[in-house]
Amino acid sequence: MKVSFISLSTLAIASIASALPTSLTARAADSCPANALSCSSTAGGSCCSPTNGLLILVQQWVQGFGPSTSFTMHGLWPDTCSGGQTGNNGCDPSRQYTNLDSILQGNSSLYNDMETYWPSYKGASNNGDFWTHEWGKHGTCVSTLAPQCYTSYTKYEDVYDYFGTALELRQKYDLYSILKGANITPGGSYSANDFESAIQSSVGVKPKVTCSGSDLEEVWIYFNVKNTNQYVPVDSVDSSTCSGDINYPTK
Repeated sequence: MKVSFISLSTLAIASIASALPTSLTARAADSCPANALSCSSTAGGSCCSPTNGLLILVQQWVQGFGPSTSFTMHGLWPDTCSGGQTGNNGCDPSRQYTNLDSILQGNSSLYNDMETYWPSYKGASNNGDFWTHEWGKHGTCVSTLAPQCYTSYTKYEDVYDYFGTALELRQKYDLYSILKGANITPGGSYSANDFESAIQSSVGVKPKVTCSGSDLEEVWIYFNVKNTNQYVPVDSVDSSTCSGDINYPTK
């Protein structure tokens, strides 16, 4: 199966290879409406599109962490269609694992990518705790990855699929390259409007850009989900927190 990325403005589907297994939601497929789309009247059941509606890809720019030419991951967060958070305790106590570092080592290529593109800003020794938090709070709330949505679920498939999908989205929406294409590169200061416009011109939707003081912090890209695994960028439901000029420091 492939994870697909669809622009609402063009309705053109561009797919890239995915870690998602063919068993994923071969689903209650017969019970899903045609073109099930979250946050719409055709959302269908929890295996057809995410129950909460939106998924937010959150990439961060942290000095000293990750490749110098790459944003790293903060998370892939399910929110309500109006942007409301799902709470701090996750959605499935039975899948609140405490050893994500060792679980992810069961998939060596994914684990290597996690170490590179999803490091904790507290240092490598904290990676496992960071990933455990992201899975427990957010991953367990992605309803389309619940065990019952697989035709032949094996333990931790949902974990691998959650983090693998997030990393594929990060690769698809490569913010460093998007900004560089608009002549916005680390080491400079750029207007908040130019930052937003560069991303919107490439992705086709308005992002949320956050700052810590005047320093770039994160970029949020919002998605609806169609037919379980097609990611449809939509405009941010929240405003950016940056104003004036944004400092985009080198790593």
